[in-house]
Amino acid sequence: MKKVLIHQSNLLTKNTNFILGVLGKPHGLNGYMYLNHDVYFRKYDLTDLEVIINDSEYIMQSFKPHLKDRYLVQFKGFESINDIEKFRNKNVYITSSEISRFMNDDLPWPGFFIKDTLNSKYRIDNYFYADDLIFLTINDDIVIPYNREFFKYEDRKLQLTNFDLIK
Repeated sequence: MKKVLIHQSNLLTKNTNFILGVLGKPHGLNGYMYLNHDVYFRKYDLTDLEVIINDSEYIMQSFKPHLKDRYLVQFKGFESINDIEKFRNKNVYITSSEISRFMNDDLPWPGFFIKDTLNSKYRIDNYFYADDLIFLTINDDIVIPYNREFFKYEDRKLQLTNFDLIK
């Protein structure tokens, strides 16, 4: 079994910004940094993604894998190690406007829906990974696989479709 990663709730107001990951140390002299980001996004090319760091917007000019489960990012306009040192250990956020860009099996990243209420009675508290599967924790103690058997995404809303299975 792979390492299980549990995610904390989105602590930003109004649930419009979501943590993508954390920037690590600079790599090389050309303005690249390590990005430790959510497992869900590791299959996507994040080049040209608009992100927020310290309440300012930046564009990922270059994004590339580096070694096993390590990724490098370079931001537009930052070409040297001196330019990027200030970003070390800073959180990188994406906005809810990115939902449609990150779809897997017709479902978006579950982090977009933390603290949302589905079907007027099921609150999404958190999500976690176990091997290649994603599970949602609902109403503090119900754990449901995050897949099309239980969920659908339509009209910019996540819906629980098999909620009658939950007692």
